[in-house]
Amino acid sequence: MSQQTFNTVVAIAAVIVGLSFIVQAAALIFIYSAVKKLNAVASSLQAKAEPLLAKAGPTIDQVQETIATVKTSVESISAQARDTFEKITIETRAVAAAVSVTSQEITNLARHQAEQISSTLDYTTTTLQRQVSELDGLLTRTQDRVEGTTIEIQSTVVEPIREVAALLAGLRRTLEMLFGRGRKPIDRAYQDEEMFI
Repeated sequence: MSQQTFNTVVAIAAVIVGLSFIVQAAALIFIYSAVKKLNAVASSLQAKAEPLLAKAGPTIDQVQETIATVKTSVESISAQARDTFEKITIETRAVAAAVSVTSQEITNLARHQAEQISSTLDYTTTTLQRQVSELDGLLTRTQDRVEGTTIEIQSTVVEPIREVAALLAGLRRTLEMLFGRGRKPIDRAYQDEEMFI
């Protein structure tokens, strides 16, 4: 896996984790807004019910004949308010539980993704280290073989050629000396003789 591919995988994983956090934050904001609206409705209902109860009290004192009807109405409104408040409380608890579960699931998912990325990084690092070690060994073996081949060529080709060249030069000088062709005076030194001697 190349470094660029590795960087791309890590960037994609980071974007996915970031997006999951953004989605979780948006869900929490939406739930908070819904709970706030529900609380406002409950407060509104309670505020409306309290004045009705306060107005009903003096009316009951003044008008004895309507006491039973007003009492029933007040109890009905109070029961409806309690039922509404209890339903709102139950719904709020359910929403809070759902938010908690969703938050835990997102956290577990993010943790799982982070563990997978970490294990992928560990595996990639181990693989790269092994491949670098193998490449180093290959280069060392290749260098040893090249040096060995150079030494072998030098000992099997170059040395015998030098020996043959020296032998031929000696043979030529011997033949020149024996047959006396173009004898050179003794008082002069020649370069090829100096090298031979």
